[in-house]
Amino acid sequence: MHALIVDDEEPARENLRLMLEDLCPEVTVVGVADGPAQARERIAELDPDLLFLDIRMPSGTEGLDLLAELPDLRALVIFVTAFKDYALQAFRTHAVDYLLKPIDPDELRAAVTKARASVRGMRERPAEASAYRERLGAAVRDAALPAGRIVIDHAKGFKLFDPRSIAHLEAEGNCTRLHFSDGTRYLDTRTLRVYEELLDPAVFLRVHRSHIVNLEHLREYLRDDGHWAVLHDGRRVPIARERVNEFLERVR
Repeated sequence: MHALIVDDEEPARENLRLMLEDLCPEVTVVGVADGPAQARERIAELDPDLLFLDIRMPSGTEGLDLLAELPDLRALVIFVTAFKDYALQAFRTHAVDYLLKPIDPDELRAAVTKARASVRGMRERPAEASAYRERLGAAVRDAALPAGRIVIDHAKGFKLFDPRSIAHLEAEGNCTRLHFSDGTRYLDTRTLRVYEELLDPAVFLRVHRSHIVNLEHLREYLRDDGHWAVLHDGRRVPIARERVNEFLERVR
């Protein structure tokens, strides 16, 4: 696999190049770039299979800006960052690979091994390549948002929102129905488990296998042929028996 390294710090570029040379003989570093402008030229010239991309160069989200300008990028991207910030949650949510600086040799090796299988699949199956580009695009949009905001896709584009405007989340198969405080609803293809990891645990609580509630929208707790969380709009959300104690402790 041919790789391009994009990082504004020369020592970081050289360190990663040497690590790849030593640990990942299946990767050949065909070029490096010190920023998005140079990276665009190198990508057009070299058509790499892998792109190791620093996401926090001088202008903040410049690495993400680069990808936003290249929606048809053929390369598989492995993000590299020194910051354990909200962007990492976006990468995890959309199953996009990343490495934290200082780079751990075992994590680098694991990322390259996974990338090799993915690159092979993308070459052989166009649908897999298209699905990856969609995941990458969604990850870039999420990671570039101001901290605390979420994006969901819909048929005509996408919606940005403050997660605290969600009153209740409900599993529908492998998707999630989001119920907002203004009465609107959206169906998202992310699972309830993904939202459980994405949302602030100080505000949102999973009360049932199929339900997460925003405790700021809680109006009442009822024991009435079961256990129920009653929200401000009057909606009753079931609380599983094994989650009642945790719910009561959190509310109190």
